[in-house]
Amino acid sequence: MNTSQAGVEPLRSQNIMIGGHRTSMRLEPSMWDALEDIGRREGLTVNRLCTQIKERIEEQARRRGIDPEHTDVTLTSAVRVFIASYYRRACTEDGHLRAGHGGSDPFVGTPFDLPPPGEAEAVKAAVAANGGYQAPNPTLAGSVRSGLDA
Repeated sequence: MNTSQAGVEPLRSQNIMIGGHRTSMRLEPSMWDALEDIGRREGLTVNRLCTQIKERIEEQARRRGIDPEHTDVTLTSAVRVFIASYYRRACTEDGHLRAGHGGSDPFVGTPFDLPPPGEAEAVKAAVAANGGYQAPNPTLAGSVRSGLDA
């Protein structure tokens, strides 16, 4: 089952190491997947990528004359903004056309896509049979968890 069939999922907590210190972060499973994909593409672990995001938040605060300990920007929020910005930077008109964007239904291929009526019942039955939503790729889901604890 792919994420677009399962819809939006609840937040999932994961432990990560930021600068050698263990902390937890709550993100949607699709955000964890995106973070893992970006890390793989950039040759960074999720821990290292999140550490660099935190370092950037702190440096931005210092440059604005704010003590980094008193900034209103949370790491979780910064990670979400980073993910969206990373993918937006990679967008091209050709890529949008290949993805079917601009075709009057912006929800196609997203977690908000609604399956055809007959398929909706099959998805519902599959989710119920599995005891809830299962990650689309159990190997990837395991690598996200193990990569975060490294």
